[in-house]
Amino acid sequence: LARAQPTVPVLCTLLPRQAFERALEQGGFKASRQFSALLLDQPLSRQLALVRLALPGAKRLGVLWGPESKALAPAMASLATAQGLQLVQADWVAGQPVFAGVRQVLESADVLLALPDPEVFNTHTVQHLLLASFRARVPMVAFSPAYVRAGALLAVYVTPAQLGEQAAEVAQGVLQGKDLPAQPIHSRRFSVQVNDHVARALGLSLDADELSHQLRQREGRP
Repeated sequence: LARAQPTVPVLCTLLPRQAFERALEQGGFKASRQFSALLLDQPLSRQLALVRLALPGAKRLGVLWGPESKALAPAMASLATAQGLQLVQADWVAGQPVFAGVRQVLESADVLLALPDPEVFNTHTVQHLLLASFRARVPMVAFSPAYVRAGALLAVYVTPAQLGEQAAEVAQGVLQGKDLPAQPIHSRRFSVQVNDHVARALGLSLDADELSHQLRQREGRP
């Protein structure tokens, strides 16, 4: 669609920000009120708010950067400081095992935040990263329910149905004469899931529904 230079408004959805930005680059233009997106990934502010709600005693936030997620580092540093969290970070180096970097992070972090960078978190690395996190007793906050089922402590994410509802609202607005959002937007709707087994093993008692409710309250949502 980007390469075709469409003449009607296009709303992209069910894709992360990096994928949308690649599409823009390949199409040779910028996000606009004619070509915008409803993103799959969660805003960093929401992820860090969940960390603070679920793990109020955590002081050091671990992040392992990959080539796609590294662009988020300045925003992450600012938001972590605002939440009273010290950032413990390492860079994945192409051609090197992911585990060296995560080991460095786990030595100092109280919680590990997984970001959807396919070079770092993928089907080849996820089990090893989850096991390393569990053995170090450093809970992982992830970005999908699949990671929670696999062993992450919890995740905030958006379902296809939730994205579909909001995409429909945006589309209805366009059909009524409104513009698309000039910049890509995150979903207002989201879900939280907790791995109760991992929580108990870490001596934690977490309620997914209550965490979701508190997050919505923080964002001024019903």
